[in-house]
Amino acid sequence: FIPQVLFFGYETLNGLFLNNNIPTEYLFVLLVAKLMTTAISASSGLVGGTFAPSLFLGGVLGAGFHNIISESLQTISGAYPELSTYPIFQGISGLPAFAMVGAASVLAALFRAPLTASLLLFECTRNYDVILPLMASAGVASLTGDIVEKWLDEEQRENDPVSWGDLATRIYGTDDGVCDVPPDRGT
Repeated sequence: FIPQVLFFGYETLNGLFLNNNIPTEYLFVLLVAKLMTTAISASSGLVGGTFAPSLFLGGVLGAGFHNIISESLQTISGAYPELSTYPIFQGISGLPAFAMVGAASVLAALFRAPLTASLLLFECTRNYDVILPLMASAGVASLTGDIVEKWLDEEQRENDPVSWGDLATRIYGTDDGVCDVPPDRGT
């Protein structure tokens, strides 16, 4: 039982924004559990939306990405001490920044509203240091969402045996009983 995935998940998200470190494995358990509960809720017609889950999923994904990157950099700098002079090994942004960027990115990709996502997350934290990466990631996520959606629509149209073009060019007057609507006579 994972109570963090029930309802909105704002407590977990606020904890990430306040730099509460959650282990990476548990973040991915939360991610999968929230994804499943959201899919079940949306597909069954139960009450629930996609706005709050998108913030939760993005924040948890961003925090998980932060944990993986910071652990990887620590491992590399431990194995190769000569690399510790490079700026990236001096430290990366904190967990709240990654959680905010992740939440804004998923929200922007889902609703195709990068400015809304950026301003919403900025208003939640009022952190001026993260506004530029927040807006950049939201823009890229929205653009990526548009490209993927267009690609999926084209793929579906190619695999669909009957398309709207076939229905529009169908010859009327056949005796199959499917199209009994007479063609337009120019009136």
